[in-house]
Amino acid sequence: MNIDNDEDNSAIIALAATVEPSTEANLLVPTATTAPVQAHNRMDNSYSGNFNNYGERHGEGMLTWKNGDKYTGSFWNGLPEGEGTLTFSDGSEYVGSWKDNKMHGKGTRRFPNGNVYTGSYQEGKRSGDGRCYYANGDMYTGEWGNDQMNGFGRYYYSNGQCFEGFFLEGSRNGMGKYQLTDGRVDIYRYKNDNRVGQGARWSANRKKAWRLDNGKIKGRISLQVASEIAQRCQQGAS
Repeated sequence: MNIDNDEDNSAIIALAATVEPSTEANLLVPTATTAPVQAHNRMDNSYSGNFNNYGERHGEGMLTWKNGDKYTGSFWNGLPEGEGTLTFSDGSEYVGSWKDNKMHGKGTRRFPNGNVYTGSYQEGKRSGDGRCYYANGDMYTGEWGNDQMNGFGRYYYSNGQCFEGFFLEGSRNGMGKYQLTDGRVDIYRYKNDNRVGQGARWSANRKKAWRLDNGKIKGRISLQVASEIAQRCQQGAS
């Protein structure tokens, strides 16, 4: 269930590369924009918008790269900061908040493969609460970290089944509840997406239970025993 790293940062890197060299004056906080709106071409890039007193892109503007990538939105001291949209030449885009030339805060990223993520970003990576709709019909909602599913979340499969539990670096890890399409529920511990040790399965009406061992049914058990197995899964033992 590992998620591919489908970010494309070529345009983002180019943003930093086209900023004017730093000078001692640039270290000061610039005053309000006084330079007129104008178009600049630098390194085959085209910019139309506002500048600050030091000649840096500052305020609202549009930066277009020769390859067709385009950023439209707010700049601060030469870099994207605030709200803006980065549209890639492949048709994908990011719409949301920026800080220091990176996607940071709330935003929506539409990937070339059809996946759509809406949620929090930190320093250019998905981090915090977010929801991702996958092109194959799956959907994940929950916690993210370092651009991967990390923490508690719910993963809904296109076939109607659902997993609720903990993720680590994009894989199911720790206690989880897996619900089948007919209403049956499995409680298990996972390690790197694999079921480990003992678990328990309940019928759709929760009146029957079975013991599971490494993902395989090992026979009927009482509801009390099933509850005890679930508690051990929660405690990290099986």
